[in-house]
Amino acid sequence: MKAMNEKETVLRIDLLNKRFKTVQALRDLSFSVDRGDIFAFLGPNGAGKTTTLRILLDMIRADSGSIAWYFNGQQVSLPDPPLIGYLPEERGLYTDLPVIRSLVYLASIRGMQKNEARTAAMEWLERLDLADRANEKLMALSKGNQQKIQFISSILHKPAFAILDEPFSGLDPVNQEKFINYIRELNKQGMTILLSSHQMTLVEKLANKVCLINRGESLFNGSMSEIYKAYGNKHMVDVTFENAVPVAEIQSFDGVESAVGTDPGTARIVLQSGTRLAPFFSQLAGADGVTHIRSHSRNLHDIFITLVNNHQL
Repeated sequence: MKAMNEKETVLRIDLLNKRFKTVQALRDLSFSVDRGDIFAFLGPNGAGKTTTLRILLDMIRADSGSIAWYFNGQQVSLPDPPLIGYLPEERGLYTDLPVIRSLVYLASIRGMQKNEARTAAMEWLERLDLADRANEKLMALSKGNQQKIQFISSILHKPAFAILDEPFSGLDPVNQEKFINYIRELNKQGMTILLSSHQMTLVEKLANKVCLINRGESLFNGSMSEIYKAYGNKHMVDVTFENAVPVAEIQSFDGVESAVGTDPGTARIVLQSGTRLAPFFSQLAGADGVTHIRSHSRNLHDIFITLVNNHQL
């Protein structure tokens, strides 16, 4: 019997490789997702994220490596459709069908009874302020509202494991926050979630684990606390100047690891580990034309940019 605090693996990927002609899309990629995780799968455009997700869903085949799913105490090569929910980055719903008809159909082919699916769909449409548009065709909705329908279709049948690829696409800030709460709610109800998104500030609010890839290769794979411990211990200082940024002068200050101009009149300074802020600010005060200073620790976005920029194959 498993100990109460022992994690149960749902998905394990080992040494996955995939090549498209001259492009090595995946290179010995490995990670695992445990039951109850909100697992962030991150990388820049072209990193191999979509290729990985398509391999997981058996849309394409890997050249080598292995994928193992674990449900109900058994290992399977591919889960039954009712166990998996998938929100693709590219919308895949029937645009010329009424919204409610499309949702009920997709839920029914994943094992829900039609009456149950219709009731659940209307409940979600009500929550997302779209109940009055249930009988409209999807093509009549805005991009943001289409994304809401795509989201409902991926979780309506209550899958054990949901893959959400760019779930916040097309949403305004208010609806982004609502989606964060919906994803947390589904996770608390027992749904394991693999989340892929470019919006790091939103990912930080949700994920407990992260795998960061670039050019098909893993740069980091571990918990959020581990990535902050490994890469987030350097202070960053954003400084605004009245005129041009004196980059060369700032780089000569004690404790500065790097300084770059991010916008006209603005610099981002990374301090070396262990640098004391008070002496550094004393040096900065001597620079001409400083109008605003903001100090903060590295967030996931900063770590992401650093790791990708430093990655060389």
